[in-house]
Amino acid sequence: MKIGGKKGNRKKQNNGGGTFGFGGSFTNFGSKLFDVWMLGICWLFCSLPVITIGVSSTALYYALIHSVKADDGYASTMFFRSFRRNLKQGIILWLVTLAVFMLMRLNTGILEAKTDGMAGLVMIGFYTAVMVYTILAALYLFPLLARFDMDIFWFLRVAVYMVVRYPLSSLMLAVVAGGAGALVYRFPFLIFVLPGPAMWLMSEFLEPVLDRHAPGETT
Repeated sequence: MKIGGKKGNRKKQNNGGGTFGFGGSFTNFGSKLFDVWMLGICWLFCSLPVITIGVSSTALYYALIHSVKADDGYASTMFFRSFRRNLKQGIILWLVTLAVFMLMRLNTGILEAKTDGMAGLVMIGFYTAVMVYTILAALYLFPLLARFDMDIFWFLRVAVYMVVRYPLSSLMLAVVAGGAGALVYRFPFLIFVLPGPAMWLMSEFLEPVLDRHAPGETT
């Protein structure tokens, strides 16, 4: 399937060396760990307005890939550069994602309260599946925004496509995101620790997929 548009719309990318791109020295390793944690804190506070969760996630991914993995600039500089650059698209994409999820959740709640037949159970299952699919698509959506310069519909179309095109990657992303969410739910203080490491771990599964979907390439 060929997706995307003109070559040259891809944002500058360099993944650095090694499996995790962390370099070799202990000092450098410690510095990278601090950057991962600090970027998670930036994500947390920049997500407080709620409507900026999407653009904050984009900025977190961008900074992790460029600063932590590729040693390209300061982590905080990269974070806020991406935040400013992708503010409009990030908010729009997040609101679309949130609207779809909330609509499905509303429909599920209504059916749970007013129906008990087989048809109602089938529809509840359908709406629940759409909610899960929406979450999985969002796990691709904002890294796509961090990597490429395209229009809103391209991002939505490709994110939806990737969920089914790469089932193993989608499963691993769900495990990482779901595991981090469960840990934060059980131990709320971990919200100050896990966002950066969780996104870093997800990037290990996302980068090979995103590399295959640079605009203008065929997969």
